[in-house]
Amino acid sequence: MKKLLLGLLFFASLNFALDFACVDSQKIVTQSKYVAKAQKVFRTLMEKYQKKLIEKQRKIEQLRKELQHGFLSESAKKKKEDEIQRLEREIRELQLEAQEQLNRKKEELEEKVFKKVQAVVKDVAKKKKLKVVFDCAAMIYYEPKVDITSDVLKKLDASK
Repeated sequence: MKKLLLGLLFFASLNFALDFACVDSQKIVTQSKYVAKAQKVFRTLMEKYQKKLIEKQRKIEQLRKELQHGFLSESAKKKKEDEIQRLEREIRELQLEAQEQLNRKKEELEEKVFKKVQAVVKDVAKKKKLKVVFDCAAMIYYEPKVDITSDVLKKLDASK
């Protein structure tokens, strides 16, 4: 009787062990081509704003150099000083716009990536008949065989 009970417990524990898995979310972030594409979109937007800011800063530097030469009439000096103030104001406005746009884009991309990863994990879990998928980082110990990260990465990067 004890052997039968132990046997049933053993098979029940094997069944449970096969019902869950984990995914290394950090590995997905660092190795996924899908995530890399989203990061590239964000970097491109950020670089666009950086170029605009650098361009305006260079104009200000050029105007300041022209002011230092001292060969300008008072009206020309005033005009350059006004231009510097205008450009400084534009830089502040552009910085605020960039911050808002980048925050919005970051949230949008993070949500898109999260939903896609979640859908892929769900699909892999269904195919493997898993009931629960944890983040591997939340687990103290796990057998490598319960890590389905490579399956998720393959499917995620194969999708468009």
